[in-house]
Amino acid sequence: MRAVATGFGAGRFPVAPGTAGTLVALPLWYWSGGWGVRHLLLLCAVLLVSIPAAREEIAATGSPDPGSVVIDEIAGMLLAATGVPWGVRPVLLLFLLFRVFGVYKFGPAAWLDARRGAVYVVADDLAAGVCAGLAYRGIGWLIG
Repeated sequence: MRAVATGFGAGRFPVAPGTAGTLVALPLWYWSGGWGVRHLLLLCAVLLVSIPAAREEIAATGSPDPGSVVIDEIAGMLLAATGVPWGVRPVLLLFLLFRVFGVYKFGPAAWLDARRGAVYVVADDLAAGVCAGLAYRGIGWLIG
């Protein structure tokens, strides 16, 4: 389960493990297409394992929010990508937006990030995913 928590090692990357974890989500997004049954099943599967996996890594490291846990970034990025078809522009923009919201923790993500426990470790990045997805759609609406 620790392998899942670390995105099969991406979370052990010495610089920017959260970014490395987000990169793990991109081939999953490509495979799922961003919408339809395949994407929803993938998102549900990642969500189902994310909290137990994060809990195990937290217990093993003794840290309340270890940087090695990146399953939350994978889940958050997949949530942000829901309903967005794969393409170069969408990938670049959504990746950038998700990292900004994931790093700077605005609004609900900041509140969730301040709490302790595996649920909150995962939930703050899900909130960042929702914010990134909404921002992506807002930008799309603005530039038409």
